[in-house]
Amino acid sequence: MTMLTPRFEKTASAAALLLLILACYQVLRPFLFDILWAAILCFVTWPIYLTLRSWKLSSTQASVGMVLPISVFLLTPFVAAAWAVPEDVNRMLQWFADSAHTWPAAPEWLKNLPIVGDRVASSWQSIGEDSGRLMDFARKYVLTVSQWMLKQGLGLAGEMMHMGLSILILFFLYRDGEQIAKHIIIAIQQLAGAQTERILHVIRSSLRAVVYGMLGTALVQAMVSIVGFLLVDVPYAFALGFIAFFLMIIPAAGTLIWLPISAWLLIEGEIGKAIFISIWFLLFVGTIDNWLRPILISREVQLPFVLIMFGILGGLLAFGFIGIFIGPTLLATSYALLLDWLIRKEKEALESSADIR
Repeated sequence: MTMLTPRFEKTASAAALLLLILACYQVLRPFLFDILWAAILCFVTWPIYLTLRSWKLSSTQASVGMVLPISVFLLTPFVAAAWAVPEDVNRMLQWFADSAHTWPAAPEWLKNLPIVGDRVASSWQSIGEDSGRLMDFARKYVLTVSQWMLKQGLGLAGEMMHMGLSILILFFLYRDGEQIAKHIIIAIQQLAGAQTERILHVIRSSLRAVVYGMLGTALVQAMVSIVGFLLVDVPYAFALGFIAFFLMIIPAAGTLIWLPISAWLLIEGEIGKAIFISIWFLLFVGTIDNWLRPILISREVQLPFVLIMFGILGGLLAFGFIGIFIGPTLLATSYALLLDWLIRKEKEALESSADIR
């Protein structure tokens, strides 16, 4: 009987602990990804926070100094896009209702080109006929598209609420981050032992590779895209820039933004603006990732691009906008940890074989 009692107590304690963990999970489940996103932001920006603390600021003051610019930086695109959606839908409906959209006549200089002038002018006219049929087709479905845009605007408001909650959590992570980090390190040490420092290094490198390298570059390209749209008075500039952020993550996908806009400007007779947009994206926006990404991405960990791409797309489908950051971070960190573990095991095997010889 005395032996059964301790065993029963251990089983009951384990069951009670499991129930407690499940209950906590149910309470926190709606906010798990907000907490995870805030933790990612806190982790990659922690050196900047330490710099503020070195200026003799208190933890609360430094936390406020970090959260305010991050809030402006993250929420401004959401607010601008959500604010612009209703107006953009009305403008789109009005634009499609206007029956005066005709493809401009071929410029005289194009007709006067030697040898190929007549052929190019004929092709120009054929494009105009095709565009007219395309406009008639688009008018039939414009109402459905506008309803979809309004629905996406409501979804965008929900994502903005989650982003605001993440920023609130971020404040407390900054303020109490040192104590939280100590507890996390102790927990990892209990699980990983001597490999704790190495694991933390791998996690830090993979996080920076994703956030700084892939997503930071796409954000810069999106902002430069908005500048180009504003320079030529393209409507829906902020909404288009918001879409461009997602597309710029994938190489050459930015063409889906600027090519239709150039075609639309040609239809409106704005040939100079159409040429400007094409040059702006081909020679400027499209080349930013060639030099900026290697600067921002961490040199300490090499991540396959396909892994990042699946993480971004899968995270977006699974978790919404926040999944853009969470998905690739989770995959990249898991990949880096697995690769590090395999390398260590291979070294241990080689050392063991060398000792046997």
